[in-house]
Amino acid sequence: MPKDSGALIPMTAVGFEALKAELAELRARRPELVEEVAAARSQGDLSENFAYHDARQHLGMLDGRIQTIEATVTRAQVVDDSAATGVARIGSTVVVRDEFGESTYQIVGPSEGNMARGLMSIASPLGSALVDHRAGDVVSFKTPGGERQATVVSVS
Repeated sequence: MPKDSGALIPMTAVGFEALKAELAELRARRPELVEEVAAARSQGDLSENFAYHDARQHLGMLDGRIQTIEATVTRAQVVDDSAATGVARIGSTVVVRDEFGESTYQIVGPSEGNMARGLMSIASPLGSALVDHRAGDVVSFKTPGGERQATVVSVS
């Protein structure tokens, strides 16, 4: 994600809607966690009350995730992926070939990346190298293991 706290965060419409849904679900869960903290607090000595400390930790993690999503949603810039056909952009599905074979990825914003689901962030080395390229182009990108290359097979 961009280091500038005021910078816009590009993302797909699907990713934006998923973030909003997660935010709604987390906000709905919050009152239950607040009740757990209150119930555990009423059990007596807080210094040895592990249920209280556990409930507080869960509430803190939930609040942190809510704040992160709210900040992301506020700065989100939903990218229209219909404009650039044949050119790799956010929202494009790209097939690439490298020394390991062919792989298919959808290019997504920096907060949406999930390689297990085939969602490649534009902030990743290969994702950023693919942007603005077409089928047949060869892209170079740096990895911890050194410089690598991949050929763009198709963009849709």
